[in-house]
Amino acid sequence: MKETPLYDNYPEARMTEFGGWKMPLVFSGTNKEHEAVRKKAGVFDVSHMGELLIKGKGALKFMSEHCTMDITKSKNMQLKYAHILNEKGGIIDDTIVTRLDDDSCYIVPNAGRTEVIKEWLEEHGGEKFVTDVSDETVMIALQGPESVRIMKEVCDEDLSDMAFFTARSVKINDKVMKAFDKKWSLGDSPLVQKSGYTGEDGFEIVLPSESGKVFWDQLLSIKNPPLACGLAARDSLRLEFGFLLSGQDFDEERTTIETGWEKHSVEWKHDFVGKKALEEMKEKEHQLLKGLVMVDRGIPRHGYPVFSGKKKIGVVTSGNRSPILKKGIALAYLDPGYHDEGTEVMVEIRGKQNKAEVKNPPFI
Repeated sequence: MKETPLYDNYPEARMTEFGGWKMPLVFSGTNKEHEAVRKKAGVFDVSHMGELLIKGKGALKFMSEHCTMDITKSKNMQLKYAHILNEKGGIIDDTIVTRLDDDSCYIVPNAGRTEVIKEWLEEHGGEKFVTDVSDETVMIALQGPESVRIMKEVCDEDLSDMAFFTARSVKINDKVMKAFDKKWSLGDSPLVQKSGYTGEDGFEIVLPSESGKVFWDQLLSIKNPPLACGLAARDSLRLEFGFLLSGQDFDEERTTIETGWEKHSVEWKHDFVGKKALEEMKEKEHQLLKGLVMVDRGIPRHGYPVFSGKKKIGVVTSGNRSPILKKGIALAYLDPGYHDEGTEVMVEIRGKQNKAEVKNPPFI
């Protein structure tokens, strides 16, 4: 398994394998970490995510033709959430695309999908544009209501006016910059983005490896620091807001239309791979990814079948106990006719049917 550059910075964490990476699963307890992000702040090592630099004359046009958002219409230092599709409209991966300038952007594939996306883009004419910068990069996610306060303590620049889904090149502080690799492919300063995967206010900070180690330790050594958080809390946090997990809530057999994320991830006025298939899917009856809230006790898990009476109508893709709601929640693909909020369904848990209701995320 691969280890992120921050691996030695958290010897106290309980580790797990995820997407080919050895990652922290839990530091001090999943519920404790989850609630810290909802009420105060938590910090995550998300360096297992990939970083691909798309650069050169025509790079933005190329990227726009190969994802569901039009990056040529983005402003510099603007982020967009996009899907990368095959010709049938199936989702190869979802990603954040950050336009850096008029000739470059960078994308963040999911763990285990970086090489897949790189090869796919290269096979479709992007070989001259695409560079994998993952191995030289650390990504740290600072999430929660106190994120702005914490960044003020560690950063020489005031970031309180940053708008959601924007980025800024920031020198952060002298100690971070002293360790900064001047040959880093993404610029001469760390890249700070107002974004995250938890539903809370926060930042994702992208840095070269050595300065990333310095910054991680700085965050955890301030007065009233954020709580170090692992993948277990990251998963329960994203699920409460209905955010998709690659390889679990979708794969190449599922389309953007079926996930219900069309309005957040597709700009229809430009041409892109898979567009025709999506347009055809819109005109057909299809399953839809919906939220479920358990009425009966029980925690729905990935792969559990969903019934209406004796008829199987769907399957759970993600499920967990919500630490905030204190009950089971899930995402599930459901057949047509069962998409309305409040619809009663049954989730089969260990051979027993348990009552649940359809709910449009976010759950909280």
